[in-house]
Amino acid sequence: MTKTVATSNNTDNVSSAKGVKGGYIFRAPVGTDLPTDIKTALDPAFKVLGFISEDGYVESLETDSEDIVDMNGDLMDSPQTSRVESAQFTLAEIKAETLKVQYGEENVTDANGIITVKHNGDSVTTSAYVLELLLKNGRRWRKVVPKGQSSELDDLTIAVGELCARALTMKYLTDEQGNTCYDYFESTETEAAA
Repeated sequence: MTKTVATSNNTDNVSSAKGVKGGYIFRAPVGTDLPTDIKTALDPAFKVLGFISEDGYVESLETDSEDIVDMNGDLMDSPQTSRVESAQFTLAEIKAETLKVQYGEENVTDANGIITVKHNGDSVTTSAYVLELLLKNGRRWRKVVPKGQSSELDDLTIAVGELCARALTMKYLTDEQGNTCYDYFESTETEAAA
């Protein structure tokens, strides 16, 4: 069926999202070639981080502005003074790659059958991230974070029946083009280039 720009509401554009089966969150060193579409294969430097807990991937955007008023109290301008984009998610698998995201690249080793994690103040890790997602009807969505910096870890609850993992907050740093994140969605209105 030929795709055309909608002239009325379209339920095909209303969707929840889920991760692609087999792997949906990947991490690589900053500077790794990043995809700029939904189909290009990921650079081999990207390593799968495994499952995310049922709470999902929660993206947040916080902005502040400063109102500038004239002598009569009338608003003349309200420039944005700060913008912080971040995500919170819980990596469910306990393995070296996920622990490096949480505790720092240099603080985790996996040798001779033992993963060793050092807890200290040098736990900030900045990496490139890609999420492979699906919308309704198999429609592809790829989220690319060129520079995601681990910033906070939530509490760890160790108890039977509880996921043994910490929720992680990752802040999106600005890249060389001034952007913090890129989303690529498969269109319902235009055809892919041949």
